[in-house]
Amino acid sequence: MELLSDSTVYMAYYTVAHFFQNGDMYGETPGSIRPEHMTQEVWDYIFLKGPLPQDSAIPQATLEAMRAEFEFWYPFDLRVSGKDLIQNHLTFSLYNHVAVWGEDKDRLPRSFRCNGHLLLNSEKMSKSTGNFKTLSDAIAEYSADAMRWALADAGDALDDANFETSTANAAILRITKELAWTEEVLAPDAGLREGPADTVQDRVFANEIAIAVHRAKEAYDRLLFREALKAAAYDLGNARDVYRFSCGPEGMHRGLLQRYVEMSTLMLVPITPHTCEHVWGKMLKKEGSVLTAGWPQCEEPDFVLQRAAAYIESTIASWRKLIAKVEAPPKKKKAADPPPPKVTHGEVFVAERFGGWQEVALRALAGGFDGGAKQFSADVYNAVQEAIKGAAGAGVDAALEGLNDKQLKALTMPFVKFKVDEALKGGPQVLDVKLPFDEQQLLRDNTPYLLRALGISSLSIHAAGDAAAAAAAGADVAGAYPAAPVVVFSAAAPAGA
Repeated sequence: MELLSDSTVYMAYYTVAHFFQNGDMYGETPGSIRPEHMTQEVWDYIFLKGPLPQDSAIPQATLEAMRAEFEFWYPFDLRVSGKDLIQNHLTFSLYNHVAVWGEDKDRLPRSFRCNGHLLLNSEKMSKSTGNFKTLSDAIAEYSADAMRWALADAGDALDDANFETSTANAAILRITKELAWTEEVLAPDAGLREGPADTVQDRVFANEIAIAVHRAKEAYDRLLFREALKAAAYDLGNARDVYRFSCGPEGMHRGLLQRYVEMSTLMLVPITPHTCEHVWGKMLKKEGSVLTAGWPQCEEPDFVLQRAAAYIESTIASWRKLIAKVEAPPKKKKAADPPPPKVTHGEVFVAERFGGWQEVALRALAGGFDGGAKQFSADVYNAVQEAIKGAAGAGVDAALEGLNDKQLKALTMPFVKFKVDEALKGGPQVLDVKLPFDEQQLLRDNTPYLLRALGISSLSIHAAGDAAAAAAAGADVAGAYPAAPVVVFSAAAPAGA
């Protein structure tokens, strides 16, 4: 038999090893079962559902218990090993399991997880250089949970994982601050809002919790612990911070925050079990251990609502830049120059959909885009140009009338290239001719939040087709697109606003 046989099926041996060692995991206490008792018939009975061995020195009850142990633990769910063993031990493990148990899926391994070596602060660990740390040292220095946090954050792929001491130190601070915040918001006198959790901000935050549960579960199932940590801690924590600010003077909702604490605690159990146990029992006052509480149950995520919320945040960022430009003093300031204006009002013009040649271009782009691979077909630009030429010939858009091929390209290609770049980053939804939500209503619903975030007094929301409002504001609404409204900021609101 080849040399790798024993090391690739001894997972089966694990299931019964404690019978030979009186339960001593180190094998220092021999049991009553001797090596000569483990005949071929005994192994066949345990592993292959063979007949009960006759005249065995092992009691029948013990044999039955050994078979039950094997059948309970096999097939193993996961074998973790190094990437250097993929071409030998792990491959032979599959071969030898098939050789012993045939193609019985109830006995074949369910999954393997391979990893690279562990770096310390981006360098190979070495005692000779002093770049070395044992698990015991790391636990003593950072605590078990902060060390586990840094290990989860170290990397998921076959590349060498990198344990960063700065990440472990940051984890200590983050966990400590989160515990203090949790204690504060769970207090009876926290001053939180009661009643229905039905504001726009409430619904967005509840949806972010559901998305975090969904994405963390997906990451854990794929053994991507960095991705799970990102979803359960970083992304959800950022959503909580946005919620805290967006609620404004009305304040956050007590029940929703309690749900946030509960869901985040259950999601982080595999990474920070000791902290989660403390939050579960001492702060949330839950019965039993968080280790047996199971995965959190949550409603299905609404990704359209998430996209709408992301639109508001990106809008705030882009409008802040516009306001900064309006308020910026002249580069060559003169003594007689008045102080720069303080923006107080904004006129916003929203386009409901892409029309004319832009709609034609987007539909052609969507037809040449592979959403799964996030790439366009090689001839997509030619296909778009042919579609636009066809639209010009059919009189679809007056803007195309009388233009030759060179002029058509000059007019349309900047937009086409911009949408190609957007789709490669954001996916096929950016090629839709219409947003999946009502952009005008979304801006109106979030106006109090926008005013606080921008530091202005008022906003007026219009359709891009409102010619009178556009003329009064001096707005060029030709540049208004879905998710890219035209906005004119000024130092004073118009009369009657």
